[in-house]
Amino acid sequence: MPGRPSSLEEERMDQTLIDAVLSMWVDSDDELSFTVLHKGLVRKGFVQKEEYRYKTDRILRKLCRMKLMEKLGKGRYRLNVIPDDFKLFDYLQQIRPSSKSYVGGSLWRLAELYFLGMPEAIWNYEDAKYALEIINVRMAYLFEALRILGEAVTKREKESAKGNILPLPNFVIRELLLELIPYYLGSRAGIDFDGLPIDELNMLIPKMLKTLPEEATTQSPTLKKVMIEYFDILQKMARAQDQEADMENEKRFIEKMEEKHRDFALIVIRPEFQIDESGFEKRWVKTDLREFAQENKSALYIASSWLNIEKENVLEILDIHGRRYLGRQKWKETRGLYDKLYSSDSVARIIDSFEYYGHREKAHARKYIQKLVNDYGIKTIIYYLPFSHCRMNFVIPTMHKEEILQKFFPQVPMTTIHDWLNEGAVMANQIANEKMEDIKKTFSNLKSSYLP
Repeated sequence: MPGRPSSLEEERMDQTLIDAVLSMWVDSDDELSFTVLHKGLVRKGFVQKEEYRYKTDRILRKLCRMKLMEKLGKGRYRLNVIPDDFKLFDYLQQIRPSSKSYVGGSLWRLAELYFLGMPEAIWNYEDAKYALEIINVRMAYLFEALRILGEAVTKREKESAKGNILPLPNFVIRELLLELIPYYLGSRAGIDFDGLPIDELNMLIPKMLKTLPEEATTQSPTLKKVMIEYFDILQKMARAQDQEADMENEKRFIEKMEEKHRDFALIVIRPEFQIDESGFEKRWVKTDLREFAQENKSALYIASSWLNIEKENVLEILDIHGRRYLGRQKWKETRGLYDKLYSSDSVARIIDSFEYYGHREKAHARKYIQKLVNDYGIKTIIYYLPFSHCRMNFVIPTMHKEEILQKFFPQVPMTTIHDWLNEGAVMANQIANEKMEDIKKTFSNLKSSYLP
């Protein structure tokens, strides 16, 4: 029959299509409905129209035959494979780390450390978590220094042909300065030139800490008191271990020599958002969504939290998981507010950069703004401008900003623009203050979990 795909074409499954379907899962234990998967394939362009449900059905049947997923009944599907953490991790598919550690805190990330053989129970013990925190952060900084050093050498090779010798980057020199003391005391000093033993370090480090000033400059505290506190704790831990070790030191030494070492490996990579930005953003949004639902955050709080994330990724997670976490009514409200906030944010960013546009770009930008005004209304666009993160910062309304807005919306009187903008600024400030309090609580909890 003309137009009907051949059996060969029907069986062929492009890797990009497989990736598109699997990417709709954030966690391998999620159960997704046929409707969610179908709309996702339509949105991604693999199924041309929503009416072509038969095409989605054929794709899902094929994936089930390939054992990549299974149908649970009532049009729900679950993965049989663990979604790759990163798109570029094909070379690590045979090594599934048992633990992963992010380095850099909740607001930024420096690197990610994957462990093979690290027991998950390590997160149950505060002293072990503290040890991991210190060691991980230093490894992450050194990893970044090695990466930058490699880039510097590559540039040096190019410049050396011109007779230029580039210096080492400041980041690399910083890490070298920091590592001088542990390098020599830990691996070069001592009678055998292989580093000082722990008892000698316990005598030496207090003397070094005593000479350390409280501040490097008036704006740069050294955290000397915190270091002294933790040094005392580590000394107590070392003394307790020494007393226990003295009782059966010789016996344990022999057992250790005969003990077979268990497999252990460490993989250090660049932050996830630099490798698979889309996957990173979707996981971020789902985590936020789950936490916001547990904390019963308002729809406006939730919708305003993702303006710097790709819209497609936000809507995909909202459509897949929003009803389950928020309930249908709150999901619908959140989705509607997100559309309005995102559109207003788009207008804010256009206005913020408008003076740098060319003639043709300006004309196109004005048409786009008019389209958004037609879709959402002028008041909605202006009211939500203070939620934008653009440089113009509409959360602080001024006469100058209101004059700029009237150039784009000449049909609205200045007094009306002023009123709408101020109403939005009040609401935006309330949400911003709530988020700041949440951040303070997070850091307070982190601090209390580590400080004695």
